[in-house]
Amino acid sequence: MPIRALPTSARSLLGAAAAALLAAACGGAEPRPPYSAPPIPAYAGSGSPTPAKTASNASTSDAPASGFSALRDRILDQWLRDEPAMARGLGLHDSDGKIADYGAEAIKAKIARLTQQQKDLAAVDKASLSADDALDLAIISSQAGLSLFQLQELAAYQHRPQFYEELFSVNVYLDHDYAPIEQRLQKLLEHEKAALAQIGSIRKNLVSPMSKPVVETALKIYKGYAEYLRGDVVKQTKGVGDAAFQADLVKTNAALADEADKLAAYLEDEVKKGDNSHVLGVERYKKLLLLQEGLSIPLADFKKMGEENLQVNKKAFELAGKKAKLTRPTSEALLDEATKLMNSSRQFVIEKKIATLPFLDDKAVLKETPPFQRWNAAFLDGPGPFETKVTQAYYYITRPDPTWPKKEQEEYLMGRGILMATTVHEVYPGHFLQGQWIHKAPTRAQKMLSSYSFVEGWAHYGEQMMVEEGFGAEDPQNKLGQLSDALLRNCRFVVSLGLHTEGMTLAQAAQRFITDCHQDKATAREQAVRGTFDPGYFAYTLGKVQILALREEAKKKLGAKFSLQKFHNALLSHGSPPVPLIHDRVLKDLEAGL
Repeated sequence: MPIRALPTSARSLLGAAAAALLAAACGGAEPRPPYSAPPIPAYAGSGSPTPAKTASNASTSDAPASGFSALRDRILDQWLRDEPAMARGLGLHDSDGKIADYGAEAIKAKIARLTQQQKDLAAVDKASLSADDALDLAIISSQAGLSLFQLQELAAYQHRPQFYEELFSVNVYLDHDYAPIEQRLQKLLEHEKAALAQIGSIRKNLVSPMSKPVVETALKIYKGYAEYLRGDVVKQTKGVGDAAFQADLVKTNAALADEADKLAAYLEDEVKKGDNSHVLGVERYKKLLLLQEGLSIPLADFKKMGEENLQVNKKAFELAGKKAKLTRPTSEALLDEATKLMNSSRQFVIEKKIATLPFLDDKAVLKETPPFQRWNAAFLDGPGPFETKVTQAYYYITRPDPTWPKKEQEEYLMGRGILMATTVHEVYPGHFLQGQWIHKAPTRAQKMLSSYSFVEGWAHYGEQMMVEEGFGAEDPQNKLGQLSDALLRNCRFVVSLGLHTEGMTLAQAAQRFITDCHQDKATAREQAVRGTFDPGYFAYTLGKVQILALREEAKKKLGAKFSLQKFHNALLSHGSPPVPLIHDRVLKDLEAGL
């Protein structure tokens, strides 16, 4: 399938500071866009640990600049103190049982710290930085900018109830066996008590009215937390510890579940007042592109990129549809079929030498999505890059909501080709494999911080690449399913622009998913709503296009010496910044033979 390369303007235009630091550090090479992290809860983990990697180790580059190294450590350490949930996700269990301070004054203080950190980073002498230090400076600077954008311009703590999910998110203590259960439950109890102390800040901070679709999604999430706390948490903690501990845990957990219910009741009232305040508008959308992807590009050109790729995939889908039709597993058989696909895709990656599996003994286990995350059709949850005892990851799939009309439930079930593409995306060679490689990243910053476009772009690229390499070739509906998922991501791209810069309504957005991208009604509705609180979900298509363009460039440069496995290994070995930022390093690695 022909791929349109990312325009030069989109690849090379940066903020002045990022451009200067990269040019200085990389021998005057063409500047590449800076790194940024996704603004939504996304893939949370990585693969198996390596020894002796702590939260305080800095760069492994040959000649680190001592001034920058100290600044980098101060900033990263502060971020870990400010964001205990982030630290837990990375596998740093010193943050177990701790909760961020959500008071208005604490948030103002955090904004002040980020502002000063930006100034300090801008003052770094860039000429003496090694390649890894330059990359760290770019990604940390960009993350600071994106965090300020979320806190100041989006005021997420005032307008997005999902901002407070950490208070109720205790599954980290139950899902991963990183310590004895008694120790984990003690920290769970501490977490719940700390959360109850912060609950009052939620209503004080939130400002009515809020975006109706954003609040509707938050309502589902907090109802799900109440169900999870009273269900799974009670079942998994019953009988652990002595009678006094059990009594304390039962009381505290019930109180937190009650608070989730109260928050849901408050949000039910807010839905009635809801508006369209999720809309970013042209200027904030441009700023999101710059901060999340490092792109300074006219929105008309950005739109053209998405529409052209959509049309390519639409034609291919319609052609494939003449040769195959998607069939669907039953809801009861969904998880079993996905497990078989997960195992066969892993074997294919090994046998066909698609990419190296850094930790062969590590595998993922498939589970049904917990109640509070059912807004997401599928996702991966794995141990963080600093985890030292856990290698288990979980691949979650969501069954349709039993309250939906029967026809919508049936349509929501993934067709078998889509299930294949989704499994490739989430596990092999998608998020799970990429997460293992993150563990091997050369610096702490590159382990800690993830680019939306790289993480999702790599996984989305993997869907297409695996079909190209012959995975699932025995059944033509697998190609159809891969193209269906590609169209889904294409519509995310154009709908994001439509919702936030062109006055598109949710009904129009859903119709675009149905008409142009061949999605069922339930999926179209859920995906349109996602665009309201995840405007950056164009990153799937953007990252894939960037990787395909880089692969074609590597093929031309290396000719007969090109190896798909070596290309993938080189791409995965620098953490997960936006592809353009590591463009030159990947080509140099390949020319040097890795």
